[in-house]
Amino acid sequence: MKKTLFLILLLVFTFSCNKKKEELTPLNAPMKYGETMGRAIKKAKAMDEILYLKNKINTFQIQEGRYPNSLEELVEKGYIEKLPEPPEGMKFYYNP
Repeated sequence: MKKTLFLILLLVFTFSCNKKKEELTPLNAPMKYGETMGRAIKKAKAMDEILYLKNKINTFQIQEGRYPNSLEELVEKGYIEKLPEPPEGMKFYYNP
């Protein structure tokens, strides 16, 4: 009895773990493309903002002779008008 129950549970577990990814079909391709492009745009915007901040941090370091203590110091000293908003679901971390 225990062996039978174990085999049934093993089969259920095996088949439930073998779920395939949703196949790409002409009907769902536009949706998948849109999702992929949305993620790519989000990453590109994040990289653009990171490079912008990195450039301003380097400018600060060259002119002040040290790195800023925080990103807010870039605003206080006039290197940027305001901190850019990170993309949704992301945060900027700065560790001098």
